[in-house]
This record gives sequence, C-alpha cells and structure tokens, in this order.
Amino acid sequence: MQSKDTHLLAQAKLAAIFEGIGIDNLHALLACLGARRRRLAKGEALMHTGEKADRIGVVLSGSLAVSTYDLSGRRTLIKRIGPAEIVAAAQALAGSDTMSVDVEADEDSDVLTLKSDRILAPCENACAFHARLVRNLMQSLAVKTLELNRKIDILSHRSTQDRLMAYLHAVAQQKGTDDFDIPFNRQQLADFLCVERSALSAEISRLSALGLIASRKNHFWLRRK
Repeated sequence: MQSKDTHLLAQAKLAAIFEGIGIDNLHALLACLGARRRRLAKGEALMHTGEKADRIGVVLSGSLAVSTYDLSGRRTLIKRIGPAEIVAAAQALAGSDTMSVDVEADEDSDVLTLKSDRILAPCENACAFHARLVRNLMQSLAVKTLELNRKIDILSHRSTQDRLMAYLHAVAQQKGTDDFDIPFNRQQLADFLCVERSALSAEISRLSALGLIASRKNHFWLRRK
C-alpha cells in the first residue's frame, strides 16, 4: 500500500479485527502486513483449493462464498462471508501448506488481503498496536468456531426437514426474532444444508402448508405452537 486511501481505511476500520486501532495506526499496520486490495467480479475466485495458504482476507464490500467441491463437481457451501468479516484465517495462521476450500465472490466484491506470516511475526513498526490485532483476531476465530459447531449440529440431523428446521431455529435464536432474513438464496441454502434443492423446495412447501413456517425468497417466519 503506497499511500493513504481514506475510503479504504474507513472500510477496513469496520472489521472486528481492527477494533480499537486508530486510523493512523491502521495505515501503518496495513503497510506492515503487506496489505493488498483485490476487486473481484461475481464468480471470480479469491483463493482456490490447493493454493498456498499464506494470506487472510478482510471483506470490505460485497460477499464471498467458502465452498468445497467433490469429484463430480457437486458443491458444499460452508459459509458466506459478508462485509467486515475475515476469511481463510484459520488455515493461514495454522500453518497449512495449501487451501482446502475455494473462496469465490458471490457478487462484485472488494477484499483486503494480509500476509499471515507478518501477523505471526510482526515487524518492529507494528509493535505498539499489533497485540490488539492478535487479540481481535483470536476473538474472531473463536466466533467462527462457534458458528462451525452450530453447523455440525445442524448437519447431524438426517432428514431435510430436520436440517432445515434446526437451521431456521438457530437463526431465529441468533437474531432474537421468529421473523428474519437468511443470507442464502434457495440454491445456496441447499448447498449449505448438503441437500438437493428440489428436496429442500418440497420441504419448504410442505412445512408452509402445515402452517409451521412461511417464507418469501430469503425471508422466513417461524410459526411456533
């Protein structure tokens, strides 16, 4: 990063890993971390399976999808990453040689990438605020671990209906309301739940007819008894 970019710094400042770090310090920190800005068109990959895992990403705008693909090309959506969130931190900071997932833009996106080795072994210029970055990063990784545990619990259910309802109840609990939006369209939700889209659509229709849920696109209402 050769010079200050006020808009970029303002976007980056929203990320939880930079909480408590002032704009001036953030500018110096990004330079120390070898920050690079990537603008991605919808469908363009930020990282591929098999690539070297040496950077983490901070989403400035847009959204990214973290996925795996089996030998037949069938996709499993692991997570959707939105603005101010981080991606690939666990693999990069764990010292993994290569990426085991694909990270692709769900829409036109702007991403900041940081060198993981600079995070683990900071230069002297970053010492005043580097500890805060590491603490923030550890907290963000803890949150992601909890999210992964919730997904494992959802996928432990065998049927499409049980997976769907477990997911919807988890979102309702997280948002504190039975009336909410989910971050997926129908295909993405099917990929996230590891079920066929046709089976998911049929289950949504059936549960709606029973009066247990109502939905419109990515908006759901839970009808509690």
